[in-house]
Order: sequence, then C-alpha cells, then structure tokens
Amino acid sequence: MHINPRRIIILTVFTALFLISLGIPSIGFADSDIAITVSDPDCGGEKVHEGNTINTVLSTPNVSFGDNRVMGTLRITGKKDISIPVKPGNKVMVTLPVGACYMQAPTADTYKNYVEWPKILDGEKNQIQDAKNVPGIKFISGTPRSITVEVGNIDAAGKIMVLDFVFDKENYSTLRVSRLIDVAKEYKENPDEKVTRLEFMKILADSTVPFPSCPLKIVYDDKILTERFLDSDKISPQDLDKIKPLIDSGVIVGCQNLLEPDNYLTRAEAANAAGKLFPTSEQNTNFTDDLPAWALGIRAAAAKGIVIGYPDGAFKPDQFITKSELLTLLQRTLESYETKKEN
Repeated sequence: MHINPRRIIILTVFTALFLISLGIPSIGFADSDIAITVSDPDCGGEKVHEGNTINTVLSTPNVSFGDNRVMGTLRITGKKDISIPVKPGNKVMVTLPVGACYMQAPTADTYKNYVEWPKILDGEKNQIQDAKNVPGIKFISGTPRSITVEVGNIDAAGKIMVLDFVFDKENYSTLRVSRLIDVAKEYKENPDEKVTRLEFMKILADSTVPFPSCPLKIVYDDKILTERFLDSDKISPQDLDKIKPLIDSGVIVGCQNLLEPDNYLTRAEAANAAGKLFPTSEQNTNFTDDLPAWALGIRAAAAKGIVIGYPDGAFKPDQFITKSELLTLLQRTLESYETKKEN
C-alpha cells in the first residue's frame, strides 16, 4: 500500500528573514498529509508572509507506512534580489507532524545527517560556509520530531545561499510514518472526546505491527478470536484480523472472555497496553494515587516517558482517556522505538 504524494504549504516561518513557498515535503493518504513546519524558535511561531528566503521541495517520492521512509529534500535558498539573505545567529526549526518522527533524534554528533550546506551548487559558491573554527551551520537542539539549527558562518563572497534539510539518511533522518497521521487532525479538533476500546486497539495495531523497530515480539496464536471472546461478533472480521497480533502477544486482553469493544478506554488500560510493548520495568512510578494491580505495564510506560501524570502527581487510572491524551501517548510510544545506530 502506497501513499500518494501531495504538495502542501504551512505558513509558519522564522522571523521576517524567510518566506514559505509551495513545495514543503509532504505526502498524502486519503484526506491526510505529512506537512513539515518551518519556524523560528525565537519568534513564538508568529506567522510572517514576507522575507528573504524561499523554501522548496526537491522531490515528492511515494511513501508507505513503516520505518525508514524517505521524504523529499527541503531546500532553503535566498531571494535573488537580496545580497545576503541571512546572518550568523539566525535560527531555523523544522518540525514533523504528529504521526511521524525521525528514526533517531538529531544530536550534535549526528546533525549533518539531517541538514546539509553544499560548498558549491551549479558552479556558484554558497554563502553558508565552514570557517576554520566555526561551522556554516551549528546544531542547537533536536527531538524525535524536530531539529533546530543556527547559521554559524557566512562568506559574503558567495553568490548564492543554500541550506538543505534532508530526510534520506537511513536510521537517522529517514522517517517513521504511522497511521496516527490519519487521525491526528480529527483528534485535535475533538480533544476532549472519549475513545472506545476498539478504536484504541485498531490505532495501537497500526502504530506497532508495521514497524520492525517496535520492541514487541509478535506472537501468532492459532486460536480463533471468535471462539475466545463471546462478544467478538461486535467487531468486523477485518478489524479482528488487525488486532489479533496484539491479542496473541498479550498486549490486549479481554475481561472474562469479553473484548468490550464499545466500552470507553481508561487511562490505565491505555498506558498498560503501551507499556507492554517494552521490557518490564521495576522503576517506581511516583504517582500519588494507587494503580490497579493488573496494570503492570504502566511502570514500563512511565519509565519510557510515555505517561507522565497530572501536575498534582496523580495518574487517575480509572478516568476515561481523551483523544488529546491518547494522541500524546501514542506519539510518545512511536518515538520510543529504538533503532540501532549505524556508522
């Protein structure tokens, strides 16, 4: 199954120095798109529509859900009528949408796998140049969904200004793309709505099974789900096939031979299932309220930073989880998969 590429614009820019144009790397599936946001971390996300540079994408490849998905390069170039479009100290932050993340979060040691500044392009010298003790681009910070860099050195003798954000270095700047992209927009529009158990099971399956980097060891059981659960007739055969690997592997469990697909999901149930994807943790959660004895996976989820709790220290395990909370939990889960770094 492939996702048809689309071109999309996100009008978030970094100060008045930069102008967004059509061509930010994007892909589409159904009514969804992957849209990358370019912004200035120092300007609070204020939208600016005029500036000194133009952003374009160099390619829009077909992308499927899974690990190490390659996106088109995002190129930032200076306007022809501006001699020096940027100055040392100017920053740029590139952010991926919810439902996607880098295979590895950028670091000071690896950031050149995420951003490039060619010395020469089409016979013209780039203004962004490495100096003796100062790189052309400095690393500021990185997360699984973003990278922030700063212009380090400018050579005024250069005729062009070029900065490339790449998404093609395996296990580094390539992306982990999940079906969370399909539901993120709707979840953000209805953040306080509750989620059914079946909805969660389907989304969790989409966020785990397609990814080799997911630590879950899938177990396949010959037992037919319709014979194991008395209410399985409430679930379509297609959905049963989707969630079966999680049930066979013990991530999803029923209650007294019931799956209860229409019941609303509690915070404990969601965190427990996410935690079961990872090795068991003995770390104390430090939540101020008691956790259910059966929800041992919450410890692993807390150790991974997938669940944090409320500001007062409570976890509120019996409270129904909201769409906003579930989106955060699943995104953190996706970002917690560990990929072997290769030199």
